[in-house]
Amino acid sequence: MVRTEEHMFSVEQHEAVALVTVSSELDARNAQQAKEFFKELVAGGSSKVVVDLSPLDFIDSSGLGALVTALKIARQDNGIVRLCALSPPVKSIFELTRLSRLFDIFETSDEALSSFS
Repeated sequence: MVRTEEHMFSVEQHEAVALVTVSSELDARNAQQAKEFFKELVAGGSSKVVVDLSPLDFIDSSGLGALVTALKIARQDNGIVRLCALSPPVKSIFELTRLSRLFDIFETSDEALSSFS
């Protein structure tokens, strides 16, 4: 496992899967930075990604857009983005926007990581 820190993200490499933990809110203030981060992550060879959203209590439409962009970028490289550990308020936003149908969502990072096996 290799671990790196990128401003609002920490990344742990678990074989072919990158576990990305978000360390700050995903909103209009930093959505563009998040999109760039995911572009660089996939360009660097990590197209299988688990995003741990456990630190988040809130995500706005710009933050949701950044995650959708991450999914699109990963799919272009035959990859996937899976989400885990959504707090109840964040999970509600995914359900209200129906993005819970677009993403595979897991309770824990271990479950999400093992889903790639």
